[in-house]
Amino acid sequence: MQNWQKDRNYRKHENPNGSFTYVITIDGMDVEVSEEVYKAYSQSDRRERYCAETEVGLLLSLDRMDDEDVLLSYMTDEHIESAEDTAMRNMSVQQIKTALPLLEGEEQELVQRLYFDGISIRQYAKDKGLSDFAIRHRERKVLAKLKKLLEN
Repeated sequence: MQNWQKDRNYRKHENPNGSFTYVITIDGMDVEVSEEVYKAYSQSDRRERYCAETEVGLLLSLDRMDDEDVLLSYMTDEHIESAEDTAMRNMSVQQIKTALPLLEGEEQELVQRLYFDGISIRQYAKDKGLSDFAIRHRERKVLAKLKKLLEN
């Protein structure tokens, strides 16, 4: 990471009386600004630097794809599922639908809403008036129970 503080064009100076002076350099000229302007400018600059730093991690090269075993098909807008994967998924869905009536009402609703209706845990928790953590805990318990039912 480069030393961005050397290149930045805004500074905060402490005066002898303990107050602060906020300066932004524009076209080579130092301009004194209010604290609000300084904060807005520095936050915007920090956001730009953050985005630039994270973009580096998002770049993808063929070498990186090879090193990390990233399949090219996953990099396209539409991932095409293999026939085998589709068949296995369909079989699993049928097994789950068969075992679903063996669960209690609230457990059935949780599986239905999260896995078949595609609602997020956050939204489901909000609808139920519970925390995300509580729904995740219930989800783990229900999935463990469902797994036992499917194994028998």
